[in-house]
Amino acid sequence: LIQDIKKLLQHRNRVVLLDPTGQCSFMLPVLQQNQINILQTDSLIFEQWQQEKEELMLRHEAETIYKDKPLVFYVTRQQEKLSFLFDYCFTHGCLDLSHPQDWLKKKIFAYTGLQVQLDNPMLLTAAKLGIGKDLAWWKKIVQDLEEVINLDDELLPFVHNPEAYLSSKESDVRRLFEEKLHELLEQQYFSKPAKTLAVEVVKRMLDGLANNEISETLLQLYYKWADSATYKSSLETYIHNYRLNANSNPWIAHPDHCFVQLDLLALKQITDNCRDKSFVYDKLEKLKKRILSSKAQVFVPAWWLDISLLFETNINVLSTCTNLNSFIEFYTETYSKVDRAIRNLYMAFLNEETIIRPLQEYYEGLNNLVLQTWFEFHLEYKSDQQGYLPKLMNAVSPKTAVIVGDGIRYEIADFVATELEKHYKVNKQVMLADMPSETEHNMSALYVGNSEVLSIQKEREARLTKTTCKDIVYISLEQLNYGANADYLILTYKDIDSAGEKLQQAAIKLFSEFETVLIDKITLLLNIGYQEVYLVTDHGFVLTGILDEADKIDPIATGKKEVHERFIRTAEKQTNSEWLCFDESYGEYRYIYSAKNHRPFKTKGVYGFSHGGFTPQEIIIPKFKFTKPRAQTSQLDVFIINKADLNNVPSELFVIKLEAPKAASDLFGAQRKVQIKLYAGNKEFQSSNIITIDAGKTESIECSFNNNQQIQAVLLDATTQEQLDTVIIKKSNLRDLGGL
Repeated sequence: LIQDIKKLLQHRNRVVLLDPTGQCSFMLPVLQQNQINILQTDSLIFEQWQQEKEELMLRHEAETIYKDKPLVFYVTRQQEKLSFLFDYCFTHGCLDLSHPQDWLKKKIFAYTGLQVQLDNPMLLTAAKLGIGKDLAWWKKIVQDLEEVINLDDELLPFVHNPEAYLSSKESDVRRLFEEKLHELLEQQYFSKPAKTLAVEVVKRMLDGLANNEISETLLQLYYKWADSATYKSSLETYIHNYRLNANSNPWIAHPDHCFVQLDLLALKQITDNCRDKSFVYDKLEKLKKRILSSKAQVFVPAWWLDISLLFETNINVLSTCTNLNSFIEFYTETYSKVDRAIRNLYMAFLNEETIIRPLQEYYEGLNNLVLQTWFEFHLEYKSDQQGYLPKLMNAVSPKTAVIVGDGIRYEIADFVATELEKHYKVNKQVMLADMPSETEHNMSALYVGNSEVLSIQKEREARLTKTTCKDIVYISLEQLNYGANADYLILTYKDIDSAGEKLQQAAIKLFSEFETVLIDKITLLLNIGYQEVYLVTDHGFVLTGILDEADKIDPIATGKKEVHERFIRTAEKQTNSEWLCFDESYGEYRYIYSAKNHRPFKTKGVYGFSHGGFTPQEIIIPKFKFTKPRAQTSQLDVFIINKADLNNVPSELFVIKLEAPKAASDLFGAQRKVQIKLYAGNKEFQSSNIITIDAGKTESIECSFNNNQQIQAVLLDATTQEQLDTVIIKKSNLRDLGGL
């Protein structure tokens, strides 16, 4: 149609498009999209004098407003009934669509060589649906290789907003679409509201998922819907309003179903039968299709992976652990992931005791076997934590950062490392925490060594600086920003242990946030130029879970004693075979005892997190190093070139000038996107737009002090957030004299 009209317009800039039956009005928007001007007659005018007046006015408009512009007259009356537009049909151009189906059949044959067998109404409907389609689509339609209406494409926008979708369709297209939906629902056609029809389609889909009796068309609709950021909200609404049959069976449902009620019902059956291994393994085998499926993952609870890991981890390999080192390898590679799984399950079901207690009991059964093997090797145990930081800081080069965490379990650090190794090099080693594994003692071991205990953090830091004779900067991890430029940086991160002590079990829900902080800050350190970033901690911790008074251990000891949750200090040597003894003097006490158990001693207070004892969860801790891999392609260097001027700025406004050297031979070094961030103290207060700078060019960015006397500007790569340059900007005390 567009080709025919444009060909006619080449002659005299005017075309009369005859459509007496008014069947082709659906094509007018296509003309408008192609910047073709349209004037059209009113099909509701029947009086001859009114028609003549209308045509006269249209002709006047054409010869004035559209005098030198291409124009189409869309006419909804027969050619012989025209008056003032009649001569245009002969002196300019005319396209007669009085029989649009015949015109379309000729076009299809001319382009494909295929005879059209569709009846006229269906052919015109196909034309309406064919807008935007290519010739290959028409070939499939003509040869009956594809339906005129493809539900795979049309269902999703319909169920998302049925009224708006159907109201936008021509009546014949709407009727055909509704008929297809009734076929899908296996119903006889009759007219019903769009919303009703959509609800019936979605109910059939959800019923099919619940019973695993779903057509391929509805299953594909579900997959597209679940994976669509645009439409997913409406699916969630439908699911919320859907009433699941009370007799629904989770083991029959489609593996990719969207019903959390069925997941919880399946989980409850598993937890009720925890002791029946064959039952549990059989059910988990059935669940693997759901857990491992790549479809509709948004509706698969993350805790299914934890359940699977908890029950399927093979601890029989413990029998191959012949020494402490082989046990440590087993713990870090295998069992620490079980510790993570049970922690995730506590987070999900801590308030659902009927679910979490059986899971906890199963975990404790595994854990008891692990602890028995661990305690067998306690004589081989020797901590390497004493004096770690002095040794490290004496060995490393400038631009080294060390994150010293408080209470970071190995599984937490391992998750952080797994996320970061996608982009950075990670060297995972293990440290053995000193006994007792509690903050004051172990932080002193890290910072000071020689079994000396300093109770105040500032004293530990002062001792480390004095011992190493290096200019070490100490800040909390939360204070880190792009302005950090110390050669040696130690960052303390106390949130995990602090939250555990204050919030007890409620802190479990915060752990994902703590892990995100570690990931973000390590990434930031590597991006701002630190060559090596270390992650260490003072100790790990045990999660005690749901704890009854009877579960706690009686701290029965002779002589003077000091009882803590996970250890006891005594002045005299004890003879309890269920306790492990460590020679560790502290004040008037000479010995430390820890029970061969993960449970706490009876003391006052709440038990949620427990540390200080001798378990692998507390003693085997991370000693990780993160570095940035060497860049595979060169990047354009960009610098701040007016640093001297920025040292003494006389006004509130100033300009930062950037320069990039001329392009190297490397194609990737020809251009770079950068951004400037401004900091006052440790807080960012301004960020520039992204600037694209070409090799050999300069750029100037105007900024403001924002009423600060001194700020720091940081130049970043806009894509990787790598720090490229930085400068301290100072406001002059002299008044701005406006250039005088």
